[in-house]
Amino acid sequence: MSQDIQLLEKALTHTTQLLSNVTSTQYGQPTPCGDFDVRALANHLVAGNPYYVILAQGGGPDFSLFAQDQIDGQQPGEVYAKGAKDVLAAWQADGALEQQMPLPGGGMGPRIADLHLLEAVLHGWDLATATGQDRTGDPDTVKAAYDRWYGNYPDEIRGQTGMFAPSKPAPDDAPVLDRLAAYFGRTV
Repeated sequence: MSQDIQLLEKALTHTTQLLSNVTSTQYGQPTPCGDFDVRALANHLVAGNPYYVILAQGGGPDFSLFAQDQIDGQQPGEVYAKGAKDVLAAWQADGALEQQMPLPGGGMGPRIADLHLLEAVLHGWDLATATGQDRTGDPDTVKAAYDRWYGNYPDEIRGQTGMFAPSKPAPDDAPVLDRLAAYFGRTV
């Protein structure tokens, strides 16, 4: 198993645990990701797995998955765990890890697998913060996401992609995941 697959598996396992600890009484709570309350963020995370299955298989982005109720009365961690198995299998296909995200203005952007890792780690932080869970994350996946993304996604291009708010400050001695979250526009 490649290191990328191992990192994705660790990130998805950690996020599964975070989602498994979420209760329906927490659904209306706000998250650091301004577009989502806890329920909407959980649904977004769950929808991400089939979304990345399609991308890993060479398909185009299907944003309609995020508009659908993926949880539908189920416990989010259970639904996410099922999707994690499917997406990990998809990433193991030949060439899947090399797929790159097309940029809106043309050209190719980051590897889709790196975006998936960032999404699991960063939204895991959002969920942990909103629900009072440990937000330090898995050390290996946090380091990988930080090394691949921190400083490599300038504020100037964020408006073009519609992804992530401008960077915010974080103390130099803040945990690595807090610094990464601030870099992607979260208030730490």
